[in-house]
Amino acid sequence: MNIWTAASDGRLDVVEQILSRNSGLNANSKDPNGYTAVHAAAAYGHIDLLRKLCKQYGGDINIRDSDGDTPLHHCEDVNTAKVIVEELGGDIALTNDEGKTALQSFEEDAEFPELIQYMRVRSGVPQDQDSLGIDQRQLEQFKDSIRYTLETEPDDTNDPESQARRRKLEQIIQGENAEQELENYIREIIRSQAMNGQASGLEEQANVKRRK
Repeated sequence: MNIWTAASDGRLDVVEQILSRNSGLNANSKDPNGYTAVHAAAAYGHIDLLRKLCKQYGGDINIRDSDGDTPLHHCEDVNTAKVIVEELGGDIALTNDEGKTALQSFEEDAEFPELIQYMRVRSGVPQDQDSLGIDQRQLEQFKDSIRYTLETEPDDTNDPESQARRRKLEQIIQGENAEQELENYIREIIRSQAMNGQASGLEEQANVKRRK
């Protein structure tokens, strides 16, 4: 059993054996995907192991894997997140290679509502908004504007980029998880525009639709 599997299984005894036998591995050693024992302990909620890795064996609670994800990005429960953030110094503002904080990744997965709520509180996000400052009313307006555009505007055959975007949106809307995927698409555009210092084109579309 290697250190990453042992950490995933919560095998503190095996992890300590590996770390104590001068094998050349440490708490921050990465597998081919940049995954560490710290990531594994965080992902599977092995809190005691996580504490020992960081406090006794020098594990970096903010270490990144090959995708830029920190252990917090891999977290799936509130109790583990609290230990990471409040006890071990996990930085909630760190982003991965896609420019997403842990909270933004959680929001897109939409699988752990209690974890999302905790992270929003820690991040100072207003209760009626998500991490990008969008409330549910705005999300619905954005989704309506996208549907309205697809229904009323003809396909631009002279613009390959516009065609590709339209095909992607049609695929999303026809998919099994259309509502969540559409919300994720909207968040991705707004996050990308915010990173580039641009105003949201979606918001302008929504305003135009409301004026009509």
